Amino acid sequence: MKIRIYIASFFILTVFSGGLSVYFFIAKQLYPTVLFIFVTIGLFFHILNYIFKLFRDVEDFAEAVRYRDFSRRYNESKGQRNNFYREFNAISEIFNELSREKEIQQHYLTRMMELVDTGILSYDIDSKDILWMNNSFKNMFNIPYLENANWIENRNKSLYDELMNIPVGESRISTINNGNRTIKTLTNTSLFETEGKTYKLIAFHNVSSTLEEVEAGAWKGLLDVMTHEIMNSIAPVSSLADTMKNRMAAIKKEIGNDTPVDFDDIQFAMETIHRRSEGLLRFADTYRSLSKTIIPDMHPVNLHELLQSIYRLMYPSLKQKGIMLEVKTDNPKVDIPLDRNLMEQVIINFITNATNAVKEKEHPNIILFSGESSDSAPYITVADNGCGIPPENRDKIFIPFFSTKKNGSGIGLSLSREIVKLHNAALQVQSKEGEGAAFTVLFKVKK
Repeated sequence: MKIRIYIASFFILTVFSGGLSVYFFIAKQLYPTVLFIFVTIGLFFHILNYIFKLFRDVEDFAEAVRYRDFSRRYNESKGQRNNFYREFNAISEIFNELSREKEIQQHYLTRMMELVDTGILSYDIDSKDILWMNNSFKNMFNIPYLENANWIENRNKSLYDELMNIPVGESRISTINNGNRTIKTLTNTSLFETEGKTYKLIAFHNVSSTLEEVEAGAWKGLLDVMTHEIMNSIAPVSSLADTMKNRMAAIKKEIGNDTPVDFDDIQFAMETIHRRSEGLLRFADTYRSLSKTIIPDMHPVNLHELLQSIYRLMYPSLKQKGIMLEVKTDNPKVDIPLDRNLMEQVIINFITNATNAVKEKEHPNIILFSGESSDSAPYITVADNGCGIPPENRDKIFIPFFSTKKNGSGIGLSLSREIVKLHNAALQVQSKEGEGAAFTVLFKVKK
């Protein structure tokens, strides 16, 4: 308001001074005429400069708004322009407050997304440019920050296919290969639009350990019931069959050669019943070794030295079978607390399975690896160039009593996985049918 009064006042003074200069010019009074002409010119340039200064201030403020630079403060004590500058400062303060609120919300959202253990990725469905990728996603799949989702294809084809093909609005369990690990994730996806662009938001929650625990618990519960029923049902049958077998043997000894024609067949049937009953009882007893509680005795062990000791143990028997056994490492100084006896049992189980897998190969080979992964996680791997694991059996090999070997018990891998869990580690399997398989014990990253 004061600015308009100020401009109007100087405008009236300018017009008045100009009128006086005309008056004195008509009156042919030279000195007053010249004086008021100079006063009029001075007032005109003063008001013109004042208006131009206001325009410059408005342009400066508009440029600051355009580039979101609200750090500039205007001097509110400059005479008549103080109200004008006060409004500029008030507007700047409002924008600064909005910017601070947005920054706080962005910081809160960023921190929240980084704290959750769910991997989150968002990308433009047209250009595939990545809008958001949190640390959990990068750590879960060992991927650095990327600007475009297409770049993931060269690093992890399995993950890329999942990103591109998962239906929107669907939740499903996905199996994703990641280097020497296989990860099962609960995957959710949705679409959202902003600034005229459509983005795909995908969340990966690692459920590998949860599924393994649920699966192991379900099988344990089932096998507990089976064992109980087998023991209760077969024990009396076995005892009765053994009694009948002994009784018939005594009768045959008393009668001699006068036994009936079908006597031998009945005796053979009793022996068969007793033998199979004992076999079922041994089957139930085998499960007890799988379900009993194991308490590991943890001590620091050098992984490379552990593999070398197993190499010296297994090399003579494998050499006799024509199988080459090697030990390799990318870091011979990796030490980690573990139960040496239990871990040796796990590795020997892997070697035993590998021995069976390579027996038909022309140049059978088993390699023991140790070291640290790219994310500094200690690991042990037993790899072979054998027949591999058929895809249909990939998820079955850890099921108790499942075995593809004729005389296999089916508890070796199940027991191995339980031992690995006791070490707070993960058991990963990679395999390509006809080319071989690799079993990896991946320990937690050393702090």
